[in-house]
Amino acid sequence: MSQKIAIVGAGPSGLALAGILERQGISYVVYERSAEDTPPRGGCLDIHRSSGQDALKEAKCFDEFQKYARYGDATIHSVWDCKGNKLLTFGEGRDSPEVDRAQLKQILFSVIPNEKVRWSTAVKSAKRDEEGKIVLSLANGINVSGFDLVVGADGAWSKIRHLVTASEPKYSGIIILPIFILPSNDFYPTLQGIAGQGPMMISGREKMIWVQRQGDGHYRVDLGWKGPADFPISEEFDLSDENAVKRYLLKDEKFGGHTSQVKAMIEAATGPFRTWPLHYFPPKDLNWTSAPDVTLIGDAAHVTPPFVGDGVNCAMRDSLVLSRMLKEFGVTQQAVAKYEEDMFPYASDVITRSVLAGDLHFQWDSPRGFMEMMASDNPLVKMALDY
Repeated sequence: MSQKIAIVGAGPSGLALAGILERQGISYVVYERSAEDTPPRGGCLDIHRSSGQDALKEAKCFDEFQKYARYGDATIHSVWDCKGNKLLTFGEGRDSPEVDRAQLKQILFSVIPNEKVRWSTAVKSAKRDEEGKIVLSLANGINVSGFDLVVGADGAWSKIRHLVTASEPKYSGIIILPIFILPSNDFYPTLQGIAGQGPMMISGREKMIWVQRQGDGHYRVDLGWKGPADFPISEEFDLSDENAVKRYLLKDEKFGGHTSQVKAMIEAATGPFRTWPLHYFPPKDLNWTSAPDVTLIGDAAHVTPPFVGDGVNCAMRDSLVLSRMLKEFGVTQQAVAKYEEDMFPYASDVITRSVLAGDLHFQWDSPRGFMEMMASDNPLVKMALDY
């Protein structure tokens, strides 16, 4: 095997690591289960100055990023209550531009040779052989091994994680259901007039709505509430039945008690509908002893709820720190140990703040608690450092 490093997963952290290793001249290969043209799931991302942006600069694709980055009004967050009152704005002038996930994938892939990524190649499992070396079993029936380092960048349900820790993500108790308002929708001008360019947060009655304009102009609306992770199994409808989904969302105990504009938004929305149960890695478990020839980055290491906007930035920072340790100490266990020593407290802080912020968003009298937190001397959303 000629490649020194196997990166499992081609999300932001995996591709950022690949891009930086390419600049460093360290041999690697990326295994990704999806096809090259499969669009990433999820809304757009804000890329922070001293984490995500630094990783892009290290990978020499920051200029490409600047072609897509949305500054100005796109960084301004507005906070509303469920009665339709705008209570707070923040983020003006912040160096934290928005970019679509598909654009970020394109930006990172621009500095990675195509032959270094094995698209449509899922890693089904990972184990150690009799000599203690890691063997990756691919979904196509082929086993690969001989790597000096395997990096799990394969998300919350990583196939690599068990090699370093027995801990697993926990369900937060919060489920998200995205809906969409396209530019062709009759309700679009109304929503555009309300939400504008930047993220709009509506909370109250133990619910949260996140409205954000995407790069192509359409609005993604994430509706969040407390409920079982297996929704809608316990309900009498299917997510493919758009009318049934809307009837459910418009129940008084869901979003039917909100302002008429919220109800109109739900009535006008289109699918496809899917659920996003929010999980997080327990911060107390970010303390494993470094294992030979393997480590984790991104959601594989520390999946977190999205409530402070630091998840992808923390993931890309992992790639940056790990690559720097590999450059300094070589592809060695010492490099991995130094990276994990740095990653543990940083990621623990992000997860802790995200969970606490989520608790504030889903109070009955929210956004009162969130606003008090933002006005405090130590807000959970770190604006000044842009990290």
